[in-house]
Amino acid sequence: MKRHEALVQLSRDHHFGLLLCWKLKEGLKKEVSPERMSKYIRLFYAQNLKPHFQEEEETLFPILGDEHPLIQEAVGQHRIFEQMITAGFESPEKIQHFRDLLELHIRTEERVIFPEIEAQATDEQLQNLLNENHPELKEPDYDDIFWK
Repeated sequence: MKRHEALVQLSRDHHFGLLLCWKLKEGLKKEVSPERMSKYIRLFYAQNLKPHFQEEEETLFPILGDEHPLIQEAVGQHRIFEQMITAGFESPEKIQHFRDLLELHIRTEERVIFPEIEAQATDEQLQNLLNENHPELKEPDYDDIFWK
């Protein structure tokens, strides 16, 4: 999907989120313990998802505004992820629910929210996004490769 240059890095970040979804799917298929997967989820959240959500909320979502229904839904989902991390993942069902919601969230941002932002943003807003220092997300260093 072709993205405006200002959204490319945030869109690349989504790749890592979808990779997390795939890893969790593989772990669930292999019946890996929730404790093992939960450790990775918490690490991934702290290093990648939390900063990504913060960046979206501070720099990108204001383009459409806090009252926009798509932004309200996305921010609401960010809070749900935070609550899920706090509550923990003691069962495969909770990990599956987290995985499903994250995949839906990412695909909605890519297919609906980002195109809406591209359509509504002014040239100045897009330029301001380009001038932001976007932290590049990466795979966490983690020894327990449960998905293989």
